[in-house]
Amino acid sequence: MKRFYNRAGKIFLGITCTVFTFIFAFSIFACGIFGNWGLFSSNSNEFKNELNKMAGSDYAAWILDSKEDGFTSGRLEGMNCYYGVIEGKDIENIDFNKDSSYLYRNFKDIEVPKDAFKDYYGIGDDTEITLNEKLLDPWYPNYVRTDYSRIYTSVSIDGIGYDLIGQKAYVFGNGRFYPIQDYYYAYVTSEHPEGTPNTNNIYSKIWENRQADIEAGREYVDYNSTASTEKAQEEETYYVVEDSEETEEAEKSEVTTDYLPEETVIENGALGERVLYIDGKGYKPLSSSVNGYVLKLNADDGATGKLSLENVADLSDIHGELAKLKHQVSIENISFFGLYQDNPDLTYYTVVCFPNETKLAANTYTNDFYVQAKAIVALAPTLKILLPLATILSFAIALGCWVMFLCAAGHKKGVEGIVEGPIEKIPADLALVITIIAESIILAVAVSLVDELSSSAFGLIGMIIAVTGILAMLIGFLWSSNIAVNIKLHHLWGNSLICRFFRLINKWFWIIDGETKQIRSTVKWTNRIWGIFILIAFIEFICINVTESVNILLFWSLEKIAFAIILHRLLMSYAKIKGTALALAEGDTTSQVDLNGMPLFLEEHAKAMNDIQSGISVALEERTKSERMKTELITNVSHDIKTPLTSIINYVDLLSKEKIENEKATEYLEVLDRQSKRLKKLIEDLIEASKVSTGNIKFNIENVNAVTLLNQSIGEFTDRLEANKISVVTSLPEKDVYLQADNRYLWRVFDNLMSNIVKYAQPNTRAYIDLEQDENKLRFVFRNTSKEELNISADELMERFVRGDKSRYTDGNGLGLSIARSLTEAMGGTLKLSIDGDLFKAVVEFNKN
Repeated sequence: MKRFYNRAGKIFLGITCTVFTFIFAFSIFACGIFGNWGLFSSNSNEFKNELNKMAGSDYAAWILDSKEDGFTSGRLEGMNCYYGVIEGKDIENIDFNKDSSYLYRNFKDIEVPKDAFKDYYGIGDDTEITLNEKLLDPWYPNYVRTDYSRIYTSVSIDGIGYDLIGQKAYVFGNGRFYPIQDYYYAYVTSEHPEGTPNTNNIYSKIWENRQADIEAGREYVDYNSTASTEKAQEEETYYVVEDSEETEEAEKSEVTTDYLPEETVIENGALGERVLYIDGKGYKPLSSSVNGYVLKLNADDGATGKLSLENVADLSDIHGELAKLKHQVSIENISFFGLYQDNPDLTYYTVVCFPNETKLAANTYTNDFYVQAKAIVALAPTLKILLPLATILSFAIALGCWVMFLCAAGHKKGVEGIVEGPIEKIPADLALVITIIAESIILAVAVSLVDELSSSAFGLIGMIIAVTGILAMLIGFLWSSNIAVNIKLHHLWGNSLICRFFRLINKWFWIIDGETKQIRSTVKWTNRIWGIFILIAFIEFICINVTESVNILLFWSLEKIAFAIILHRLLMSYAKIKGTALALAEGDTTSQVDLNGMPLFLEEHAKAMNDIQSGISVALEERTKSERMKTELITNVSHDIKTPLTSIINYVDLLSKEKIENEKATEYLEVLDRQSKRLKKLIEDLIEASKVSTGNIKFNIENVNAVTLLNQSIGEFTDRLEANKISVVTSLPEKDVYLQADNRYLWRVFDNLMSNIVKYAQPNTRAYIDLEQDENKLRFVFRNTSKEELNISADELMERFVRGDKSRYTDGNGLGLSIARSLTEAMGGTLKLSIDGDLFKAVVEFNKN
């Protein structure tokens, strides 16, 4: 199989498949033709008779070509056939065994067999005759062709009638009845919309003219008398049925039997009843037996007419005769109908031909058509086997080559895997459409070329068909390669335009769905807006139907679809603006409005919102920068101060160890010692606050026993609490409780809160310290009564350097609570303050393990 992976191998498979496809098509065609001639019939004579008819048709061309020589020639005289020529085309009524019937014949006293070839031909100045000595030559056959063998004629309508039994309308003209084609009339109720208003006037004049002819001297027939009926029967008029199709086959099947409508017995016109005369015979109007109907006429010139039944003859009594008329006519206009008639410029000849069995048995003339037919009949047993076998084998070989071509498609010699070429990269459905269009163009070009050629130019027609077939096969192979490679790569559907379209639709659906959810979550009155839109659309639709303005329904539908799209875009734009505003209000300073697809008047608001966001971002950045600078300043200054402060503390300590007798100096040293230590504590708190705010502290998170740590913190402040006459009341769980925190920094939080109680609690009061818990939380609650008035908010008290005493008399620096909150939040907890009069409350909350 790999030998066909190269281009030459694929071309070989394509050519082989094409050749055997043509063989298969020819075999199928031959089987169909020969089978139609009776090759596969159990009756062996059927095939022989059909070939003899084909031979007779070829003889007819040679016979008619020798018309100028009396229908004879040297070649015809030497052929193994009997033939004769009769003027006319009435094959059904010709006596073929009567010598006077013939213009010429080469046999006498020989009875014409029933299966003899008999056919008629119209011969004129433009008749084209092609001659060939070979029977069944597909490229250049024997052929007799005459253009315009029938011509179109306009005939005045002399009467119109309707057969209620057969439900068929008929016109009378040119001395005959003709059935009207169904397209050109309709038997409808009188409520049917009006047609051309003068239709009744036209037919009233037609009937008046018929009446005038009778009164002007034509014999009046009293249909109430038996004598009159017998006289009318003696004056029969024959009606020749004309074929309405311009083909020789229609001419051959033309009904030439004449029909005479039987007289209709009606009341005497003298008694006051209207009589409609057709060819001198009176008919009742259809209105005498039917009410509430009209006959609507449709003409080729576009006119329509509504004809009342008083102007339509009732032809029901001659239904049997009218039913035999098969060839219908068209209504050219309200007063004329059209039909095809024999071309008067043509002379018709009937050719009779049958084999001369005596000469045929002797095989005296090898180029004779009957001899050739006999030779083909002799091959019939072989053809019965050969043609089906050729059909099957050619189909199998063509199919096999095509399957091998599909297997080789996408492969290249020396390359692993499937390789896509330019043809294979085309989406499968697009390739199918291109193939259909290309094949249709090729077929249309071939058909148009064949139509332009003479029917006898079978050689050129065959070449056109061959070239067309090769091009069609080439396009078919390219399409097959595309499909095969797409299947092998498993993206026949994924690589199609339909799939891409559905993916795009799906993408749009999810985008619209997301936008709809965003709109509904942001714009609370979305449902109200769409409800109003649907209500207005429904009211407009009702109005359109009530006013029957259906001609604007399509425009209205497109307008509503466009309006719905615009409304959705407006709501989406508004939702973007409102969503950004809500995000900014919630503290998301990075939120911005997407300006893509937004209308101009809303885009201005969106830009203003983005400008606000940019301003907030700048302000926050400046504030952060300021806080950072403040923190860095505090840290740097604190470090710079800490070095000389350490020296001061050390020297004060050294001086305090000296024996200084001056009491004032000793008092001054004590003040220096106390204030230097206070300054040291302030600097340490500043440095720690700076570290906490900048995130420079590394926490060691572990399981901490909350009960034990809290008890230790309270114990550290026992002496100072007793010195300030503050008693502590605790409420702690009996069992140990654990939480996730840094043991050292949690102790610092408790230390700051206890220090706050020592500094600011009212002496001779109780402080309450509780440890509460529920399923998920641990809460440390510190409560005390302030010795100073707390005319300050809890949030303000949390700020740095804010102290509970306005006089700033105590040792605090206002950083303890701020540091405690920062440390608590850094470990995942919260610190909240509340003030109720002089009651101060601090709550530290952590998640429970």
